[in-house]
Amino acid sequence: MGVLAAPTRNSRWAQDPEALMVFSLEVARNEPRLFDELLDWLVLNEPLLSMRRLQAMCVDEADRALTHAVLAWLARQRPRARLRGHTGRAAVLETSQPLFHSGGPIIEADQDFADAGLLRSRVVASGKSRPPDPMAPINLAFRLRQILGVGMRAEVVRVLLTIDAPWVTAQTLARATGYARRNVHETLAGLTTAGVASAVTVGTGQRYAADRNAWSALLGVAPEHMPVHGHWPQLLASLRQILRWTAQPQLDDLSDYLLASRARDLLEHLRPELAVAGIPVGSTASAQGAWRDLDDVLARLSALLEMPR
Repeated sequence: MGVLAAPTRNSRWAQDPEALMVFSLEVARNEPRLFDELLDWLVLNEPLLSMRRLQAMCVDEADRALTHAVLAWLARQRPRARLRGHTGRAAVLETSQPLFHSGGPIIEADQDFADAGLLRSRVVASGKSRPPDPMAPINLAFRLRQILGVGMRAEVVRVLLTIDAPWVTAQTLARATGYARRNVHETLAGLTTAGVASAVTVGTGQRYAADRNAWSALLGVAPEHMPVHGHWPQLLASLRQILRWTAQPQLDDLSDYLLASRARDLLEHLRPELAVAGIPVGSTASAQGAWRDLDDVLARLSALLEMPR
């Protein structure tokens, strides 16, 4: 996708750029060099990203503080109006903490991150990133944005083209794209009027589909080779919250009973999002059952993230 030292592995996933970025920023707190390369990628490719969706992918205060700090830093590197408009409301952690979990000395704190309660040394973009390859399946979102613009139309079309279902509801599209259902309805109305999407009435609701043969011809991709949809906002947000939960140092001081109880609370909190991604959560109340269910969820998340190739 353009980050320095990106793997050469080919994948048929059609990635959600904003969901992946919020997830990657959190994971990269364990690897400062990766974090700085993500910042470098943002400086070069910021026009391809939706600032609104980037913030919509945040699920808690930790996400919001980290995203706010990154956008504030990015606005300083690229003084553009659309960036300034998303950094006005500060998202600040209750207590300041090191950005990187490995700690280390901070010679001169970066003010944009410090304002959000995250402490790190000043960073300068390396200039090593490159634009994403628009022909790679994983970058279908970027290609559609180059055709339709960065906005709701490109996201709705991406899901319609890649999801494994002949017809989908506006609610499904809203959850997949991170936009309000009412706004998705308006976009679908425009797409159907333009003849690039179809609608059928089922009961009291409507279902939508895109003409995949026509879009395949436009994109130069055979229908059977169309990139594959993943429930990225739900999958990556759930995994991110599990990783944060397991990294809490205070868990070491809890009894087995309390630890299992907290694990059960976490799974109950994630149950709705995991259900969207097709991952069931067990309902056992025992300590052993809670850990077994958490292990099962992690195994299913890993399997979904690895396929297809």
